Amino acid sequence: MRRPSGSAALALVGAGTPLRVEPMLFDAMLEGWRCQHMARRLSPSMIRSRERVVRRFGDYCET
Repeated sequence: MRRPSGSAALALVGAGTPLRVEPMLFDAMLEGWRCQHMARRLSPSMIRSRERVVRRFGDYCET
């Protein structure tokens, strides 16, 4: 079965199981989000600033 580009299953495949999946899943979600922004040809500085906002919100929510 072929998975679509940016699928979380592609990003989370690994040899071991992490103790806490949530941080890895959050990072994988942001990586896919970053790829979508790059596909829309947004500037790297805009992508970084938006990612910082999302990460700060994640920290606030204790993700």
